[in-house]
Order: sequence, then C-alpha cells, then structure tokens
Amino acid sequence: MTSAAPISDAVRLRRLCGLAAFLVPAIAYLAGASHEPAAWDTAELQGVPWILGIAHPTGFPFYTLLGYAWSHALPFDTIAYRLNALCAIAGAATALGGYLVALEFDAWPPVAMAAAWWFAFDEVVWSHAVRAEAQVVAVTCAALALVCFLRWMRTGAPILFAGACALFGLGVASHPNAIWIAPALLLGCILASRKPSRRLVMLGCAVIAIGFSLYLYLPLRSWYVVAHGLDPVHVLPGAAGGIFWNYNDPSTPAGLIAELTGSQTGAPGYALAALNPLKLQDALWAFFEAVGSGFGAFALIAVAFGSVALWKRELRRGIVLVFACLTALVFSVTYANEADIGRYRLLGIWLCVPLLAAIAPAALTAGRRFALARVLYLAFLLAGAGSALYARQDYFNRPAGEGGRWIIGAVAPYVPPGGVIIVDGWLDATSLAYGAYADRSLPGRIIVSGYEGGKTALYRSWAKDRPVFVLTNPRYIPLVSGSSAVALLDQYHELFRMGP
Repeated sequence: MTSAAPISDAVRLRRLCGLAAFLVPAIAYLAGASHEPAAWDTAELQGVPWILGIAHPTGFPFYTLLGYAWSHALPFDTIAYRLNALCAIAGAATALGGYLVALEFDAWPPVAMAAAWWFAFDEVVWSHAVRAEAQVVAVTCAALALVCFLRWMRTGAPILFAGACALFGLGVASHPNAIWIAPALLLGCILASRKPSRRLVMLGCAVIAIGFSLYLYLPLRSWYVVAHGLDPVHVLPGAAGGIFWNYNDPSTPAGLIAELTGSQTGAPGYALAALNPLKLQDALWAFFEAVGSGFGAFALIAVAFGSVALWKRELRRGIVLVFACLTALVFSVTYANEADIGRYRLLGIWLCVPLLAAIAPAALTAGRRFALARVLYLAFLLAGAGSALYARQDYFNRPAGEGGRWIIGAVAPYVPPGGVIIVDGWLDATSLAYGAYADRSLPGRIIVSGYEGGKTALYRSWAKDRPVFVLTNPRYIPLVSGSSAVALLDQYHELFRMGP
C-alpha cells in the first residue's frame, strides 16, 4: 500500500489563495445583503422563485428553479435574504472563477487572489451580487464555463469540454445574455491544438440542449398555474397573466413568444443590432470605461500591460478569453431600453481579474528585484481591493423596513384582503406582489401591474365584486377617473379607490 504524495508548498498556496478568493467576497456579500424585499426587478426575483412563478421576459428558468430549491432547502432569515444570499454566493464563485482563469495563465496566486477581491468589491459588481439578480447567476455560469473551456484547450480533457458546454447552457437558461460567449467558444474549438472529436462535439451540443430545455418550464408551469387557478388575477375578467405567477401567460403561443423574445421592450431588434461586428469597438470602449471608473487610471494601465503579458504567454487562449468577455459587452452598448446597464457588463469587468494578475507570473525568473516588484504590485492590488471594500461599508448597514417594505406596510391598512391594487409602475408593483404572494405580509391582495387610463371601465367592472384601488404618482396622475382619493402615502404615491 503506497502513501499519498505530499502536497507541495506551491499547491498549498494555490488552494489557500483560491479559498480566500471565494470566502472573503462571500462573507462580505452575505453580511451586506438586505433582509427586506426590494423594488423593481429585484423584488420580483426575490419572490418568483419561492412560488415557482414566471418572471418577466425571458423568464430565467434556471435561476427560478435554482432559487426555489435554494430558498426552500435553507429555511433561514427572510425569503428576500435567501435569494439575495444565493446571488451573493454566485458572485463570490464568479470571483473564484476569475482567480482560476488567472492561474491558467500562470499568475502568482496571491496576486490573482487580490485581483479577484478588487473585482468583487467593485461598485457595479458588489451592488448586483448582494441582490437577487438572474444576471449574476448567468455570469457565474459563463465565467465557470470559460474556466473549463480554457483548461480543456490546455489539457484536452473531454470532461472539461462537456462541463463548459453544460455551464454555458445553464447560463443561457438563467439569462440569455450568456449566449454572447458562444462565438468565443466556437473560435476556441478552431484555435485549440487538439480539436474536439465529432463525438465530443455531439456530446457538448447535447448537454447545451439540456440546459436550453429548461425553458420548457415556462409553458408547462404556466399551463399548470392556469389549470389550477394559482394566479390570483384569474378572477378578474379581461386581465392577462399576472406578475409573479404567470407573466405574459406563456401557456398560449402568443404569450410564450412574448416571454421568450422580450418583444415588449424591443430586445430582438437590439440583439440583431449587436451582431454588427463594428459594435466590438464600442464594447472595447465600454470595457475601458468600466475599468477606468471602477478601478482607476493606474489599474487601467496595469490592465494594458497585463493584456500584453497574457498574450505573450499563450496567445490562443488569451484571444478566446478576451473575445468572450468583449462579446458579452456588445449587447450592453446596443440595448438602449435598459435602466441598469451595469448588470449586462459584469462579465466584461470580470476580465480585469486575469488581466491584472497576468503582470506577476508565478515563476521567479529575474532575481530579487523582480521578487520585490511582485510584492509591491501585490500591495497595490490589495490597497485597491481594501479601498473598494471601505467604500462599500454602507452596504453593511441594513435597517429594518428598508427597500420595498415601506410600501407594503403603507397600503396594508387601506386595502382589505380580497382587494385589488392596480399599480402605476413596475417599481412598486413587484414590492407589493412580494408581500402578497411570497412572504404573505400583504395576504389576500391581488396585484395588477400597470395602470392604464383607457381601462377605467374595466377597473370599475372589477369593483362591482371586490374593492379596487389604484396606486399612482400624483405628480403625473393627480386624479384617476371614476375614483376617490383614499390616502396620500408620500409625495410620489397616492392611493385611489375605484367606484362601482
């Protein structure tokens, strides 16, 4: 019986730094995540997985299914915090993925760890990683897919190729923006010294298809929701699928197309515009802007030197890595109908980790001066990460009742159970739906997103059978036709009750 080979100091260092690259951001994110429901898309993605509902386009089935399993398997704290925590862990895993890619290009582990920390504590990255966000899970899948794929290019191990394909499929099933790494994966298959066999390509396509097949969740779950009357708005004649439970009603062909394409926001047209090769220069500029604004001028210079160092070590894999992250930015520079473009740029910012780390190789080949320069560069990265962490200290102060909790509490005294709340705006509709459908702090209420002045007759018909209220911004809608004012909740929220 032979004993196991001793672990070298270099392996111990890589493992220790890898553990720290994950654990430090994970602890910071978990400590800085809110325990209350938010508003807008975040509140929706805090609540939809809990009830196995259907989110706004494109439905995000992998995120929903993963969030359902996570939030029910770990019964701690609030539902909102559990889904925030899921993305916190995913965000930390993305930082770890950056560390692992840096090692693929022979970076010194402490420098790769520090670069991963600086990425994790960047404002854009942190602000998304501490909230429920399908894009965060998609970016994690895409980043880890690139880790596997770049290792496959080095080793030729079939399991790594299959793993990259599986993670790619799951990433697209979480959010379709992950699809933009596909050209780089195809390019990598061409550039790889050991081309994938036909059998391996077929296996990869099969596991990708399995990931994509998760979108079948949308029509199947919608059919079940409709058949069993789970969507509370089904009692309202003339109402389409309700938010949280059955957005767009994808049990119907028209609803499924709308849900998969995001046609209501013009997403297909922006996606086609992103296919223009000239948009890559806009993506490159967006990358420089993100680095400059998030990390500073010195880091931008370091990224430039790191790009040269990375490509000198291994040009082919370096091209695949940079191309994957830049194409992931292309949609962000064409998608004009988006209030939070930062979440479409997370993978582009992630590229900073291997580029910053590439300057300091693991091997000491130039004597003491090089060793000193490497330590000084490590100090620079640690200072950047520490400064970014210090700037995020407000995230650790999470008062009770923050976010969308206040609007839930504000309308509760005025709207009885069984009442309908028509909300003029997605921002507050999701908070109220979270209270009504997820944690039941607003039990029995029916939430309708989007007040339309041309539908007042329909709203009045609903009021014959149940109390119907409209929540609007009085600055834009000072009086709802056919209603009476109930309460001015604040200068941006007024509650009206529809007459019969």
